[in-house]
Amino acid sequence: MSEHESATPADAADQIRPTKRRVEDALLARPGVVGVDIAEKWSDGRPTGQQAIVVHVVAKRDHGDLGADEVIPPSFDGIPTDVVARVVRPLSVQESDPPQVDDEGPTTRRRTRPLAGGLSFGPADAVTIPVDGIAQRRTVNGTLGALVVERHTGRLMALTNWHVAAGDGLEDLGSTWIQPALADDGDPRSDRVGALVRGTLTDRIDAALVAIAPGAPWLPGIVGIGAVTGAAPAVTGTTVRKSGRTTGLRTGVVTSVDYTTSVDFGPGIGWHTLRDQVRVEPEAGGQAFSAGGDSGSVVVDEEGRVVALLWAGEDDGSFSVASPIAVVLDTLGIDVLDVRTARALLAAQARAARARKVQAISPWAASLPPISSVYRGVSAWGARPPAGARGRSAAARPTFRPTWTSSPDAGAASADGATSGRPTGSARTHDGASTEPFTEPFTEPFTEPFTEPFTEPFTEALGTNPFTEPFTEPFTEPFTEPFTEPFTEALGTNPFTEPFTEPFTEPFTEPFTEALGTNPFTEPFTEPFTEPFTEPFTEPFTESAGTAFTASLASASPRTQARVIAAIRAREIFWAGFIAAATRRGR
Repeated sequence: MSEHESATPADAADQIRPTKRRVEDALLARPGVVGVDIAEKWSDGRPTGQQAIVVHVVAKRDHGDLGADEVIPPSFDGIPTDVVARVVRPLSVQESDPPQVDDEGPTTRRRTRPLAGGLSFGPADAVTIPVDGIAQRRTVNGTLGALVVERHTGRLMALTNWHVAAGDGLEDLGSTWIQPALADDGDPRSDRVGALVRGTLTDRIDAALVAIAPGAPWLPGIVGIGAVTGAAPAVTGTTVRKSGRTTGLRTGVVTSVDYTTSVDFGPGIGWHTLRDQVRVEPEAGGQAFSAGGDSGSVVVDEEGRVVALLWAGEDDGSFSVASPIAVVLDTLGIDVLDVRTARALLAAQARAARARKVQAISPWAASLPPISSVYRGVSAWGARPPAGARGRSAAARPTFRPTWTSSPDAGAASADGATSGRPTGSARTHDGASTEPFTEPFTEPFTEPFTEPFTEPFTEALGTNPFTEPFTEPFTEPFTEPFTEPFTEALGTNPFTEPFTEPFTEPFTEPFTEALGTNPFTEPFTEPFTEPFTEPFTEPFTESAGTAFTASLASASPRTQARVIAAIRAREIFWAGFIAAATRRGR
């Protein structure tokens, strides 16, 4: 028994690999050879248990029909060879007349929100390619493999294949992508979910990135599989799964991590050789692991870790080909979006949103005095105080003494910190007490004057209790065509085996939540990722406007920021109305 026969498959592959890499280019140069691999040698239709250098050819022929340059040596450096007829092709699908999606077909071909891995996905525009010498318009359709995060920017992106992005051989950067793909009745206007950022076809990977549109709902998982837990190398002999646009969820076994193959990518691209690829065969007695349209699917191990990016398959479905995920991630500068990374991404988005709110505070609003400073000196109730004020002593009643001065510089701050609202050039002066009730325009909700610092939460809509419900503003600026359909919550107990198919009617503004348990894909996400602000703002706001104030507020806690911003907004609206009313009375 030879050394290669006695070693385990993994150990034998390690021993054979240097020789295989040394001879594979010479083998691929022979007519009809399309692949070189390390795998078990078969003889007379039976496995021999011996690892060999396996040569893949377009078709097997009798030895006597082969030319001298076509004959494969029986061994290299004592390592046996084997010859098999195998041809692989890219797994995107191009169609001229997209069929209607069958309700009995895979759910991965349907319109699904939130976005996740394993769904039908493709460019919004068809391509023109030569078919039998005639130019024809074809749709290009593939799979959204998994959500990823760009390392240097933190941008959320979708991972798929380069050849799906470049169906005619031309990579159209900035092009719109939709879910589902055109062949699955995707609508370029209403189903837009992102834009192509970049892609590459090298001797190791076939991969592309699509930036997810701000506001698009998403979850860090794969339909039918569940949450993604990270990335890991593919290991020969392990069980893996994938979810793809055409075949849905399938199970297979990694049979090699050494497959090198030359593939015809079609018009505009031609033949390319990819080395050291992952080869996956269907589980025993199972269906084909992949088919056309599954390009871009990710291969996941039993622990939920992504191990490879699927891009090709053998014509008869006997095996599929995928690029090792580590090379994909490092080449494109991305990381797989697992639950932990998703939480970090959302925290960063929340911080950015709070920073934008702080920066949006105008110097005028930040410098406004407390609302309670208006009520002093003389009773503002007039002859009949409101019911809520009856029974109070005269000394306890608030007073109202606005001080307005004429000035060529209308709008300047007065001595007590209020802002003048008189038009430029007005000579009228109010320097006494106002004994008339202050009823315009604040008959509602300002019918009772303030006697204490502002202690109630505020909303621009002046609702009943605005801060017992979460903020619903999106974290990032809206997409050029914002989503007009709402996110529907999980249908049933497992939203990833029964995708979301209900139509949208409102914008989705909470793509994810912090309420991620150990299995976030079996429970719908209904809790906001920020806590509601229910504590009143009780401290007087005395900070001055400008850079120092915004820097101080930006470093405060989220709860403090919300309370301060709410108070500033309350003052801004109050003083705007106050100035308008006083100006109107002074005419």
